[in-house]
Amino acid sequence: MKPQSPRTDERIVYGARCTWWDGIGAIGHIPGTGSPFNPRGIPGCPHCVSPLFEMENEAAWWEGVDRYKAAGHPGYRAMIEWARGKCFPNMAALVRAYETRTDG
Repeated sequence: MKPQSPRTDERIVYGARCTWWDGIGAIGHIPGTGSPFNPRGIPGCPHCVSPLFEMENEAAWWEGVDRYKAAGHPGYRAMIEWARGKCFPNMAALVRAYETRTDG
């Protein structure tokens, strides 16, 4: 895959050890992982510095979310939309926060 400029990079990244997800431009970096070739270090969740996985673009992300919702999980997409940019240690914590949210 050829590198893309930040303006055209459509990748979606998500936490390996947390529930955070967002566009590639919102990443943080894991402290102490920098090198002369990559001074900022390994990309990580901007809240808890969990390592990240990535998907090609938002369409691929929502395809997986919608497939899970269609498999008998009503309300899943709405919860994941709400969770964008939020970091929870696991899905149980995300679900609790979503169920008790006060923002609608």
